[in-house]
Amino acid sequence: DGFQRVHAVAPRVPAILLTGTDDEQLALQAMRDGAQDYLVKGHLDPRSLARSLRYAIERKRAAEALRQSEEFFRLISENVTDLIVVLDREGRRLYNSSSYRNILGEPARLVGTSSFDEIHPDDRTRVRELFFQTVQDGIGRRTDYRLLLRDGTVRHIESQGSVIRDDSGRVSKVVVVSRDITERKLAEETVRAALAELEKSHVELKAAQRQIVQSERLEAVSTFAAGVAHEVKNPLQAIVLGVDYLSHSSLAVDATARMVLQEMDHAVTRADGIIKGLLEFSASSRTHVRELNLNTVIEAALQSVATDLTAAGIILRFHLSADLPAVSLDSRTMKHVFINFFLNAVRTMPNGGHLDLRTECREAAQVPRSFRLKPGDRAVVALIEQKPNPSPAIPGTNPPNGSAVASPTQGAGLGLTVLRKLIELHGGMVECHESSLEGCRFLIFFKAESLSKP
Repeated sequence: DGFQRVHAVAPRVPAILLTGTDDEQLALQAMRDGAQDYLVKGHLDPRSLARSLRYAIERKRAAEALRQSEEFFRLISENVTDLIVVLDREGRRLYNSSSYRNILGEPARLVGTSSFDEIHPDDRTRVRELFFQTVQDGIGRRTDYRLLLRDGTVRHIESQGSVIRDDSGRVSKVVVVSRDITERKLAEETVRAALAELEKSHVELKAAQRQIVQSERLEAVSTFAAGVAHEVKNPLQAIVLGVDYLSHSSLAVDATARMVLQEMDHAVTRADGIIKGLLEFSASSRTHVRELNLNTVIEAALQSVATDLTAAGIILRFHLSADLPAVSLDSRTMKHVFINFFLNAVRTMPNGGHLDLRTECREAAQVPRSFRLKPGDRAVVALIEQKPNPSPAIPGTNPPNGSAVASPTQGAGLGLTVLRKLIELHGGMVECHESSLEGCRFLIFFKAESLSKP
């Protein structure tokens, strides 16, 4: 009782209990209550008393230093926002800082629970493996993972592990200092989304600028075509009248003169067709370049010439790819271009034949280098192949009325040269392969719009 009263008044002063009672249980109780030593009268000499006093003072100093250290650690752990946890070798919680209160509840209730329970199922196996690797080799590791809380919310956590070893050097505990980085993750996602949106806007702006340039080019060509057509039409009519007059004059009696007049008549007729095509092309006051599916343009052109193909005995065989990416075109102009290609088949296959039509998408490596696509770009390709039937004419005789079958590359209506230029103004390219035996094949290339759907 006397020791307890003294210790209550001066708990930081080291105390030794000196008594005449040799009672081991009483001694143990005194030590538990804070006594530094228990000495029995009659078994004490000056030397052992001095030693006991010195040891008592040093033990008290050590205990006080430990107490101050623990108090210092407690103040730090309770006032930092970082999450501090001490785990045993199995990952069970031995200590949690007060900062866990806002996430997992009261720290005292977490003691003894598994630290893996609240980790998101998709991350749990990876984090568990990292923890046991740390226990095995003693090397702390840093990792990110997610916590799935009871209310269903997800928090992003960044953790750094460190080990505590026992006297034998074996890992006995793992200290994990964590930080809630959910807000940082959300900010990063927001920045990434903003950058992606900015990149998309940049690409769309470039596409819009390209469409404007193409529209202005086509508008200029339309204006120029109208002027040329009107300037040429009047003198062309004079030539037509002159050829007609000469065909009915006395000069037509001569076979050579008649053949020359017929060739002139064919040439004038072809030139008149080109003039009519130019006037039709320039009929619209403005062009409108937009992203569209090439199949739609081709189908509209086929509807316009279906009757002509049937009347000419031409069998149409076509396969239009169902997954074409979009291209930037003026639909009216490009419809007129394809109509001229199809009418060209009618004119150059007077005995009928087959018109094969196919569309497809090709990678940059599958198109001619002259088209100048960058790696990763794609091209939409239209293939038009004319396969005329054999001529029924008897060998050694002239074609009816002295006329000759026109070459497919001479073009119809606007003519191949004009059609090629119109396609180039849309950023495209035309390849022509002609054979006297197999007919003619046209390959038309357009650059696909990478961000647009068909």
